[in-house]
Amino acid sequence: MVPRPVAAGRVRSPAHIALLVLLLLLAAVAAGPASAAAPSGKPYVALGDSYSSGPGLEPTREPGCARSAVNYASVLARELGLGAERRGRWADYSCAGATAAGPGTSVPVQVGWAAADRTIGPATRVVTFTAGGNDPWAGRDHDTLYDVLAACVRAGTPCGPARRAGPLAQLLPDALTDLLPSDLMRAVASVLAGDDERSRWLSPDDLTPGRMTATLRPAVAAIRARAPRATIAVVGYPRVVPPTGSSGCAGPVGLGWALDADEVTYLDALLAAYDRAQRAAAAALGRSSGPVRFVDVRTPSAGHDLCAGDAAWVSAPVLGGLGFLGESLHPKDAGMAEIAGLVERATSVEGLRPRRR
Repeated sequence: MVPRPVAAGRVRSPAHIALLVLLLLLAAVAAGPASAAAPSGKPYVALGDSYSSGPGLEPTREPGCARSAVNYASVLARELGLGAERRGRWADYSCAGATAAGPGTSVPVQVGWAAADRTIGPATRVVTFTAGGNDPWAGRDHDTLYDVLAACVRAGTPCGPARRAGPLAQLLPDALTDLLPSDLMRAVASVLAGDDERSRWLSPDDLTPGRMTATLRPAVAAIRARAPRATIAVVGYPRVVPPTGSSGCAGPVGLGWALDADEVTYLDALLAAYDRAQRAAAAALGRSSGPVRFVDVRTPSAGHDLCAGDAAWVSAPVLGGLGFLGESLHPKDAGMAEIAGLVERATSVEGLRPRRR
């Protein structure tokens, strides 16, 4: 048998080919501006340190950053119906240990992560961060906010610029030192009682609005460069210790933490100064770089400090090995939920509201 010839495909005329090419070009031109007009970025992006990420709160979304699925960004996204993190309309890059502008995983570094994922951009409407507690301030031995907090709650550890540390500190009070007859004897007594602690501890006077503005400026600038239309919310820290005048509190015997009245006085003044400086810095940066809002967490958290028992928004210190575990002095689930409500009220933007169906 002679095989049948294979039927050749229909050959199109040059006019048909030209028409097809023209239609494809028109479709490309029509699609081009539409795709270019769609700005990149999720409506909500969360950044910041451990007070943003939520160490110790289960379930954990990103163990390497101690990033919880119930931190205030997650609660806020759920309340606003923003969907799943990254896959929905929001993204969270907060990371324990982050600084505002210091070394390591700073807020500008987190902005870089978000930019690489194309989750921050012109379409971003709100960016939140809590940061600064891990930043160095004055070159002192105890120079970061969290370092001071952790050192002061450790039982039996002298804390603050008003304290002296040394072998005879408890046996040689200031009143006796003042009665010594000569400068030489006073100097000897000072050595025996311990070094002057004023130069070693972060002071409320170190936390000026100018220094805070300089610390937060790189974070705000990095966010603004990527999200020019966003409202930036600087979320403050909760009240960790009771107000000045409180006698303090302590954990159960063997848990190794306590606060006395002097430590409360020092820490309350330090945290109040920090809060005032952050508020002033947010206002100053807002005047120069677009909308920046300060979310006051300290005032609403009054009565919910470390010594408030079941009403506390922050976790009690938890010993692990030679130090405290990461969740110590950080917001609990209930605290994160309360902070989320404060952030929502402070950043009530239409672009974050659930889409109408």
